[in-house]
Amino acid sequence: MAFDAAQFGPITLDHLPPFAQRLRKAADLVWEEGYKQPFLRELGNGTLAREKFAFYLLQDYRYLKDYAKVHALALTKTQDPEVMQFMANVQNAIFNVESAMHRKYMASFGVTEEEMNHVRQSAFARAYTSNILSIAYGGSLVDVLVAVLPCAWVYADYGQRLAAEFADTLEGNPYKSWVDMYKTEEFWSSSVWLLEHIEELVEGLSEEHKRELVDIFVVGVENEYMFWASAYDMQYSWKPEWDVR
Repeated sequence: MAFDAAQFGPITLDHLPPFAQRLRKAADLVWEEGYKQPFLRELGNGTLAREKFAFYLLQDYRYLKDYAKVHALALTKTQDPEVMQFMANVQNAIFNVESAMHRKYMASFGVTEEEMNHVRQSAFARAYTSNILSIAYGGSLVDVLVAVLPCAWVYADYGQRLAAEFADTLEGNPYKSWVDMYKTEEFWSSSVWLLEHIEELVEGLSEEHKRELVDIFVVGVENEYMFWASAYDMQYSWKPEWDVR
């Protein structure tokens, strides 16, 4: 039976369609450990060191460039104008909206244009983007949608949870605007779009392909964990002693 979005009703963090539930359950351990890690704990408390947050912002800036490329490749895998429009909108947001916001936001944390233009990608960020780019080059549309889903979904979930958990102290938190950005229904809507289309596209797929999609998703959530963990440690290489540059 095909997924009927209208009949299912609004997709929320607590009301997920069947395959989305399977994805979320498979990634639960690293998902929950991710929310409890020091970077998010201290960000929520407002005590995260500014240099660690600046390291994260620079890596995120690099990440978004590859994220845009993934969506450009996804656009070539479909004739559906709605899907093509979504992919184009993501690229537009990255280059024309988020880029300007990123620059202004990073400047407020002392990040210079020089640093932005010459930022070196950490080994952990490179592992993440290399993985999703590989899937975008060689996989099907549904593979690509599942590969980019962790970024949208994890941020929406953590944003809403941080906003609720630290509601009483957020007003004086230097990272309040970060939480405010990701707690919104507007940000969650991109996850909803992905979840709806993934649910439709998995109809009729073999169980083997579905297991591959689950693996793609779990690896993506693991990479989200490592992205924050390496930013907290301000770590460029797999071992600090290897980082001689």
